[in-house]
Amino acid sequence: MPPVADGGSADGTELFVVIGSRLFFNFIPPNNMATRSFIARKTASGYEGNYCHWDGYLEGVGYILAEHYSDRHKVAFLLSFGDISSLGREVGWEHDFMDRDEGVTTFYGRDRGETGENIQTKRFSTQAELLEYAANSGCEYAYVFENNGWRYASRGAQYFGLSDGSGFSEFQWMESVNTVV
Repeated sequence: MPPVADGGSADGTELFVVIGSRLFFNFIPPNNMATRSFIARKTASGYEGNYCHWDGYLEGVGYILAEHYSDRHKVAFLLSFGDISSLGREVGWEHDFMDRDEGVTTFYGRDRGETGENIQTKRFSTQAELLEYAANSGCEYAYVFENNGWRYASRGAQYFGLSDGSGFSEFQWMESVNTVV
């Protein structure tokens, strides 16, 4: 599937994004929403991925993944750093957790100095195991990179990182974006 991109320009064409079957006009990625997600990739032995704390909804993490992480090598590099506080357009460089440049990913290990198994990249044999981990982590969205594209699954709002026991939807491919002229 082709990655999501934005449409629009300074000459007045409207910006909009299509993700799955949802259409977002005058799209501006929202800020400061603690919507948890899990970002993973398909591997030869199953899946590997990381928890992401901020902006996990389609218009946030979903948009950034599809727009800026469409190369399998870049996805593997992103996932090599462990759990993510805030996903940026670039993996970036080590920085102070509280003093970061816009557009750079912030990791709990690399940038906050946390250690231990809990923040490392997780590996799963099956998609069901991945979704169970994401659900138990209070995630509302799960993203998987495979076949050079992103799929996502979602579930209802989970509050304070707790799971209400609801399951994830079936995975759907993220669609491409068009420009309205």
